[in-house]
Amino acid sequence: MRPPAPIVALAAWAVPGLGHLLLGRAAKAAYFGVLILGIFVLGVWLGEGASVSAARFPIHIYGQGGAGVVAWLADRFFGSAPQNHTIDRLELGVVLTTVAGIMNVIAIVDAYEIARQRKEQP
Repeated sequence: MRPPAPIVALAAWAVPGLGHLLLGRAAKAAYFGVLILGIFVLGVWLGEGASVSAARFPIHIYGQGGAGVVAWLADRFFGSAPQNHTIDRLELGVVLTTVAGIMNVIAIVDAYEIARQRKEQP
């Protein structure tokens, strides 16, 4: 039984690569999951956890939110932490986490379209 396209899209948002995994495309799921989560984690690491914060970066959080639950968790655990010193790589971390979120939006659309096309086929 194939999951409906909206469920696939929601799963693809929650965990990068999960939507393609539900569609039986394990290689594509692994590729998207490792790539998107890797870039997101690299951005959080470069920003020392301060790169994902709705309070500090209210515009960027919309792009970062595309990365799914991991962005919400990063904002929840690191976003409100006090920043006692300047972080030289913070801007690069913000950019990488935002790019990872936008890349996941593209993966979500891809998984949704694949699921929708499969539904239309007999």
